[in-house]
Amino acid sequence: MQSDTIRYGGELNEVKFSDMIIQKTREEIELMRESALLVSKTLGMIAGEIKPGITTLQLDKMAEAFIRDHNAVPGFLGLYGCPSTLLTSVNEQVVHGLPTNRPIEEGDIVSVDCGALKNDFYGDHAYTFEIGEVNPETKKLLQITKESLYVGIRQFRAGNRVEDIGNAIQTYTEAQGYGVVRELVGHGLGRKMHEDPEVPNYGKRGRGKMFVEGMVIAIEPMINMGTRNIKTLKDGWTIVTADKKPSAHFEHDVALIDGKPELLSTFSYIYQALGITSNEEDEFRKLPLSI
Repeated sequence: MQSDTIRYGGELNEVKFSDMIIQKTREEIELMRESALLVSKTLGMIAGEIKPGITTLQLDKMAEAFIRDHNAVPGFLGLYGCPSTLLTSVNEQVVHGLPTNRPIEEGDIVSVDCGALKNDFYGDHAYTFEIGEVNPETKKLLQITKESLYVGIRQFRAGNRVEDIGNAIQTYTEAQGYGVVRELVGHGLGRKMHEDPEVPNYGKRGRGKMFVEGMVIAIEPMINMGTRNIKTLKDGWTIVTADKKPSAHFEHDVALIDGKPELLSTFSYIYQALGITSNEEDEFRKLPLSI
């Protein structure tokens, strides 16, 4: 067993990862697709509700009910002691923000991270929402961070290695002057929320474990407008930027099928709720997704 130190809930916890990549069968990947798409649908529901005046605690209750109504259980609730279904990170909060009674305001950005356990497999998926009119600097941060997610996904191919993803994300975002968080990483996904390998958003090409057929990973760039440095609030969960500048977070679940990346999750439900037209996911799907 390999022992790695990773931030979950803002605290440095020792989490055990297997030294072996857990490859999934095609049948298991289809079950994982159901889990991932349930999370995608949950975020789509949230997209229709998130607006000035609503609280993240209200959104959390909606998400829990939605997931349970779809014959699944919240993936985060109780995991490592997590007290909520959603992790909602506002403005300078990077990730792991706990839902509160603070109303969301015009001009905020809110990262909503959600997990679901269905068919004994996890889905894990995140999107950073703009609330009303957001200033141009922050809007660009979100745009570049989401673009970097797809830049990273393109490196998830047979024969490549883990840090090829991180290097691609790091190169793309640092060229814009942004800070790439080091202490928090993407990860393998399956019957456990966090499986081997860790998938950092920085690194050197050609390093790390080699990608193999049947792998499923969660790729999730966490990019700061200013410094890459972070700190944890007193609640032991919420992680914020050290300079209090905004941070963005986007996440997809991706399977390696026939040597190429295939999305299991989608932002399409979000875009449908927000009236956005996009073809950004087309290259990572064999067939158009039916909404």
